[in-house]
Formats: sequence, C-alpha cells, structure tokens
Amino acid sequence: MPLPLPNLDNRTYAELVEKARALIPVEYPEWTDHNPTDTGIILIELLAWLTEMVIYRVNQVPDKNIETFLKLLNGPEWALEGDLQGAIRQTVVDLRKRYRAVTCEDFERLATEDWNETEQSKYLGKIKRARCVPERNLAIKNLNKRAVRAPGHISLVVIPDGPDAEFNRPPSRELLAGLWEFLDERRLLTTCHHVIGPEYQRVQIGAQLFLEQGAGTEEVRRRASEILGNFFHPLKGGAEGEGWPFGRSVYISEIYELLDGVPGVDYVESVKLYAIPRTVQIRNDLSPGKNIGVRVGVNTYLGSEVLQQNISERVILQEHQLVEIEVGELAIKEAWENGGE
Repeated sequence: MPLPLPNLDNRTYAELVEKARALIPVEYPEWTDHNPTDTGIILIELLAWLTEMVIYRVNQVPDKNIETFLKLLNGPEWALEGDLQGAIRQTVVDLRKRYRAVTCEDFERLATEDWNETEQSKYLGKIKRARCVPERNLAIKNLNKRAVRAPGHISLVVIPDGPDAEFNRPPSRELLAGLWEFLDERRLLTTCHHVIGPEYQRVQIGAQLFLEQGAGTEEVRRRASEILGNFFHPLKGGAEGEGWPFGRSVYISEIYELLDGVPGVDYVESVKLYAIPRTVQIRNDLSPGKNIGVRVGVNTYLGSEVLQQNISERVILQEHQLVEIEVGELAIKEAWENGGE
C-alpha cells in the first residue's frame, strides 16, 4: 500500500471567492457593490481561478522531483530500483531506524541491539545490558571526581552476554575499545563518551529460617541461596527477571519475602544485610631486594585501622609483603620504589 502524500492546500475556487468577499468590509468599507457585474468582483473571481490552478499544481509533485528528493535523503550513490512508491517506503523506514547516538536511550539501544549484529561482536563479544549515565565521567578512578558533574560527557556501563556462571566476568579491553569505536562514529561532535564495565557491590545476607516439620536443613539452605542468587543476578535478576537494576537499593523486606517463599520455610527472623567493601591487594614481589611505597588518602582503611590524617600517608611494603587495602573515600594515589636497606 503506497504512503499517502499530504494535501498541501485543498481550498477550492468557491472558498477563495467567499474568503475574499468577506474581507471587503474590513479592508475597504466604502466598497458596497458586491454584484457579479462589479469590476472588483470580476477581478476577485479571476484571481481565485488562477489561484486554484496554482494550488492544483502544488499538490501534483512530479515523479522526477520525488526521485531527486529521495537521492538527497539516501546519498549521492543512490539510484532508483523498482517502483517509486517502494523506494519512498524504504527511505522512510531507513530514516526511522536508529543510527545516531544522541540520547541515553540511543546509546543503550545501539550497544544492546545494533552492536550485537556487527561482525566485531562475533569475536569480541555481545552486550546483554547497558546503562547510560549522562554528565558523568565514570572512567576515572577517583571516586570524588566521578561524582562531579561533567557537561558533554556520558558514561555507558555495559554487561557482556555470557554463561550465568561468568556473570561477574568484566568485559575485555578489546570489547570496550571496539564498542567505543562503534559509538564514536554515531555520537554528536560535542559528546565525549566513555565505555566501562560494571562495578559490583558485594553483599552478605544472614537470616534465621524456621523450618516446617520434615524439611531438610541442607536442601532448604541450598534453595534459599539459589533464590537469593537469582534475584540479585545482573542478567536475570530483579522483579522482572531482566537483570538487577543498575544502582538500585536492596531492601530487607524483599529478602524476607523471598526467604518466606522458599519451600520448607515456616517463617523468617533476624534478616541481616551487610555491604562488603571493595578491597585491593598489593604485593611487593616486583622488585626483589627493594621496598614498595604506596600513597593512600584520608579515610582509607589499612587492615583494621583508618587513616585520619589530613595529609596523605606513605605505606612501605617490605619484600614479598602483602597488604590488603579497603578502598574508602579515596583510593590509592601512587606507588613508587624505595631502595632497600
């Protein structure tokens, strides 16, 4: 079915004459003779007749003009193949197809749909989920700077597709670089985009489960762990089963509801939820015979102690010594070598 072209002007001869007659008392009140024999009325009817012919020509766009316009939309290499109406339909479909990355929705759709249809995705990997964060540069390591508004920047957090057992596997550098180049051709000139992997917040859940008579302890524990794991799964978790929402809070009431629905559980008490802080490990095994110095910031944990100084503190690691640093407000700033004693 051909696409209907708009009617640019549908006024008729009679409507044009009537409109002109209605303007006479407003524009020239002294003109009182509106009979068809009046010279002015004859002139109005002549102009209305000419105008009606022009209107008819406006709505009759030649096929050659339409073909030229389609070439402007499709590019200089385009040539008409087949019937004109089919070419019009295909051009409209192509124009409605998402290509440019302008809004956050554009970036997310291009990453999870268009990218997955490219040849690169076959060997670099496909994207299962994506979340665009506007006016933020999440590629920098400093947590304080991440929270600062960055006009012109957008950060795209992506989760690669893969087996459930590897859901927490970070996307490869090659995948992030390939997706960045894919979006770079489609972004606005003034947009600076960053493609990064997710940072998972580990949590620990504890609860007292009171079982029904005859229920097996180990089986109930296994089912409870499985249900909780599926609910918080980044690819298939959440209420909709489409993955745990990015940045969503965890509510204890939801955990009560999930555990209460486990087969064999009578009721639930004392649900505890703990956030496990991210940690980094540093081992001095790169330069035998030398020490490694690490500069950390205020509110950074070193083991069980918290740095409260207003200035950065240097921590010297002896040869082959391992220290686990819990990242607080400020992460590690720099590392350097010190000569061994």
